[in-house]
Amino acid sequence: MSANSIETHSNRRLAKALSTWSDWGLPLTARPEILEQVPGGRTNRNFRLAAPGLDNDLLLRLNHPEPRRLGIQRAAEREIMATAAESGISRPFWYWDPADQFVVFPWLTARAWTAEDFACPEQRGRLLNIIAQVRLLEAPRPRRAYLPYVEHYWWQLKNAGLIDRTLDQRWQSIRPRLVAFDLEEWPSGLVHHDLIPANILETADQLYVIDWEYAARGHPDIDLWSLDPSSVREPFVPELMSWINHLWERLAQAQSQ
Repeated sequence: MSANSIETHSNRRLAKALSTWSDWGLPLTARPEILEQVPGGRTNRNFRLAAPGLDNDLLLRLNHPEPRRLGIQRAAEREIMATAAESGISRPFWYWDPADQFVVFPWLTARAWTAEDFACPEQRGRLLNIIAQVRLLEAPRPRRAYLPYVEHYWWQLKNAGLIDRTLDQRWQSIRPRLVAFDLEEWPSGLVHHDLIPANILETADQLYVIDWEYAARGHPDIDLWSLDPSSVREPFVPELMSWINHLWERLAQAQSQ
């Protein structure tokens, strides 16, 4: 699908989402209006909305139209996000579309973190405290099996003819190690799995971790690796996440062509 086709399709989905405003269960007096598209975010598109009848604006997150392709399970995300919001770790959502096409949040006056925040010891310490809290939250069972998760990406690329010989040889080498990793009895907990600076919002009062669509019960070192690779004890985690991120990037690029 071309970039223009993707944009047209997204605009239609956005218009359809806004047309359901009376179903959101909010004291709106008229249809919300788009104020701006919020920059950032590669999986979803975010829009700030003026909200007649409310004291604050809204944020509408237009979800990726093919979540299963990217390994996203919206039902699990909704459950995890609700748990994280109840604990004060994530922002709350005010409406979740029954068809999983979009989510409505209260607008937060906040800034997204940058790589400089991740590099700052004081900021890292704040986020490490949150990671420790995330690990203790209730998480869906069973724990994530990483081999089928990576293979889901792999076979999509393979069937599309986007795997070269060198990458295929590397895959044959790492696959047995993925099998072994899944069989190991490492302790698991809730893992965000996409702890990048853009997914950390800082308000005047606190930090919020957002966008839990890749979250699952998994290996706790993965979120530590995202923030501070030197703190990781499991030597396979960096290689695992490099594979996941590399294959995800290839899928994302293929879709935009």
